[in-house]
Amino acid sequence: MYEKLPQELKERGAFCLWKYEERDGNRTKVPYQTNGLCADSSNKATFTDYAIAVRHRAAYDGIGIGVFGDICAIDIDSCVENGVLSDMAEDIIARMDTYTEYSPSGNGVRILFKASLPAYDKGRYYINNRQIKLEVYVAGYTSRFVTVTGNAISGTGIEERTDALTEVLEKYMRKAEKPVSRVTAPGSYLSDESVLQKAFASKQGEKFKALWNGTIPDEKSHSEADAALCAMLAFWCGGDTEQMDRLYRQSALMRDKWNRDDYRIATLTKAVEMCTEFYKPVGRSSAADDFSDLQQIVASLHPAENDRYPWNDIGNGRLFADVFKAIARFVPERKQWHIYDGTRWVSDTGSLKAMELCKALADALMRYALDIHDEHKRKSYIDFCRKWQSRHMRITILSDAQSVYPISMQEFDSDRFLFNCANGTLDLRTMEFRGHSAEDRLTKITPTEYDPHAWSDRYNRFISEIMSGDTEKAKFLQKALGYSVSGDTRFECMFFLYGETTRNGKGTLMESILRVMGDYGRAVRPETIALKHSVNSQNPSEDIARLAGIRLANISEPSRGLLLNAAQVKSMTGNDTLNARFLHENSFDFQPQFKLYVNTNYLPVVTDTTLFTSGRVLIIPFDKHFEEWEQDKGLKAEFGKPEVQSAILNWMLEGYRLLQAESFTPPQSVIDATNAYYHESDKIAQFAEDCLVADAGAETKTSELYDAYRTWCAGNGCYVENNKNFIAELRKFDAGKVIRKRPRSGGEKTTVLMGYALREAVEFLK
Repeated sequence: MYEKLPQELKERGAFCLWKYEERDGNRTKVPYQTNGLCADSSNKATFTDYAIAVRHRAAYDGIGIGVFGDICAIDIDSCVENGVLSDMAEDIIARMDTYTEYSPSGNGVRILFKASLPAYDKGRYYINNRQIKLEVYVAGYTSRFVTVTGNAISGTGIEERTDALTEVLEKYMRKAEKPVSRVTAPGSYLSDESVLQKAFASKQGEKFKALWNGTIPDEKSHSEADAALCAMLAFWCGGDTEQMDRLYRQSALMRDKWNRDDYRIATLTKAVEMCTEFYKPVGRSSAADDFSDLQQIVASLHPAENDRYPWNDIGNGRLFADVFKAIARFVPERKQWHIYDGTRWVSDTGSLKAMELCKALADALMRYALDIHDEHKRKSYIDFCRKWQSRHMRITILSDAQSVYPISMQEFDSDRFLFNCANGTLDLRTMEFRGHSAEDRLTKITPTEYDPHAWSDRYNRFISEIMSGDTEKAKFLQKALGYSVSGDTRFECMFFLYGETTRNGKGTLMESILRVMGDYGRAVRPETIALKHSVNSQNPSEDIARLAGIRLANISEPSRGLLLNAAQVKSMTGNDTLNARFLHENSFDFQPQFKLYVNTNYLPVVTDTTLFTSGRVLIIPFDKHFEEWEQDKGLKAEFGKPEVQSAILNWMLEGYRLLQAESFTPPQSVIDATNAYYHESDKIAQFAEDCLVADAGAETKTSELYDAYRTWCAGNGCYVENNKNFIAELRKFDAGKVIRKRPRSGGEKTTVLMGYALREAVEFLK
C-alpha cells in the first residue's frame, strides 16, 4: 500500500510505526519503535528505515516519517469534503508541486518536500495555525512525526521547495502584527520634574523639546504629534497614564480635543501598548545611584519642620527609613539590611550599601538645607546636617532606622509561583511575564533569560539518550525537574537519579539544571540527609538555613553506605515548618519550597521503610552507559550557552505545565526501580525470607530471633536495628503474632513470635 511513496523518501527517510491511543480523553496517534517502545519524535535514533518499518506494520495502524534534516511536511486537516479539495488546499498543493497524499482519515492531506530555511521565525509565523487547520513540520522547530499512507493525490518525488514554502508561510501562516510589550508597564519611578529633566537630556531630547513646545513635524497631523509625545512620555513615565496625562496637559500641544475621554484614553493606551521598554533605574553601582527623586523626596518630607523628624537620633533614623523604605529594609533574624538592587533583594553584609544610601541622603539634606529661605533656620539646619557627614553619626542613624520598618525573612520569597529571571519575572499561575518589582520581595534570581521561543534539539536529544529512548520515563523526568520551578511542594516526595554504571548523563543533567536555576538551585552536602550519631540543637544549622527560599536542592554522589536520616527527610519533604540558624545569627522559621534530587551510583541505606509506604521516595533509573566513543565532551559547554539555557528553562516549564495537568503518574520503570529499593531496604523482611519458616503451630522466642537477626546482619553487612524496632517489625507479619506467654518448653513468661520458626531449627529437626 506504500508503493507510491517517493523512492527518495524510502531511501533517505527515518520511519516509525504508529497506532491510535486514548490520551487525556483524546484519540491520539502515538509513534512506536519496532521493539515496542514509544518512539521519540525529536530523536532520530528511535526511528528505523523504510523496509523494517513496513515489515512490522501489521501490528500497528500505520507507519510515519520523522521530520529530520531537510525533509519537511505540510498537514492540512479537514480540507476534503465528498472527495473535493478546499480552495486553500488546492492553492497550497499547486504552489508546492511535490508529492501529496491523503491523510489516514481521508479528510486531510499531507504534502512532503525538501526545504532549507536559514531559520523559522516563530515570532512571525505559526507552526500550527489551528484556525485554518494548517500545520507546518520543519526540522528543529517541531517535535512531531508525520503519518504516511501512500494514498497519493499528485506528485511522484519530494521536491526542493524552500521558496514555495516561504510563499505559503507569508500567505497562510503569518501572525497578525500587534504591538505587545514584552513586559508589563512597571509604573513611574520619577517625579514629573525628573521625567522632564531626563527627557530633555536624552538622545531624543531635541525631538522631545520640539513636541513639548508645540512644534508639529512637517507632513504630520496634530494627532500624530500627540501620539509621538505620548510615546516618549510612556517610556519615561513607566507606562503610568495618569502621569502621562498630567505632563501632556503642561505641553504646548494641549488642545480641547484632549479633554474628550475617547481620544485621550485611546492615545495614552496605544502609547503604552506600543512601548516595548520602559525607563527603570537598574544596573546602578549602588542602590542610591540614579535614585532620581531623592532630592524631591527629601523636599516633600520637609524634614526641617516636620514633627516626625526631630533634630536628634530618633528623627534621623525615621528620616532614613522613610526615604528608602521602598529599597532598604532591616531583617532582624539575619541582623542585616536587605537592599533592592533593581532585580532582587540582597543581604547587605557589613551594611555597606546601607551606608552608601546614608551618605547620599546626607548630601541631599545639605542641598535641601541650603534652599531654606529663613536665614536663621537655614544656618541652624546646615549645622545639624553637617553631623550627617560623620561616620559615627551615620552608624547611629542606621542603628536607629532598623526598628522603623523591620521585615521578617518570611516575607521574602513568599509567593511560591513567581520565578525571577534575568530579564523579568514570570508568574507561573498565568505565565504572565513582567518587569522586576521590589514589591515582589524576591531574593532569588536565575541568570537565565526567559524566551518562550527558545528550543534546543541537542538538549532534547540528550534527554532521549539518557532515558534510553523511553519516552514515558523521559516525560516523568521532565515533570520531576519541572516540579522545581515553583515553590509548591504538595507532592511531598524526593527523587533519586540512580545509575549503577558511570558515565550515564545524570551528572551533566543536574549540573546544567543547577546552572539554569541560578539562585533557585543549590548543591547540598550529602551529610544534610545523613543520620548523625550526635546532634546538638544549640549548634548552627547552616546546611538547613541555606535551603530557605531555594527550589531545587541537589545532592551529588553520596558515599556508599550513607545512612539516611528518615525523620529529617520526612520533615524536609513534608511541608513542615523548618527552623534553622546561620553562625552568629538568630534562628528563623521558614516553609520549605525546595525539592530534593539525589544523583547517585549508590542508594543510601534506609532503615525506616515508611519512607516508601508514604510515597516519599521515587527512583528514576539511568541505565544507559556511554562508552568513550559515545561521549560528547562539548556537551556541558553547549548547555552553558545562554540560548540553550533559555531552551532548558522552557523544557522545565513544559514539565511544570504537564505536572499541573496530569500530576505524577510514575511509569513502570520508575515503579519497578522504587519497589526494588524498598525490598532492598526492608532488611527484616529479607531476614524473614532467609531465616524464618511459616508454621501455624510454631512459637519462637523473640530473643532467639534477635540473636539470629544480628548474626544474619553481620553476615550480610547490614545495619542492625535495636531490639525494640525489631519486635515492632515482627508485629507486621501477616501469618504471625507477637505475644507474651510462658513457652511450651517451660520457663518464665517471655515475648514469642507465633506462627514462625527459625529455618535452621526446622532443618535440624528434619
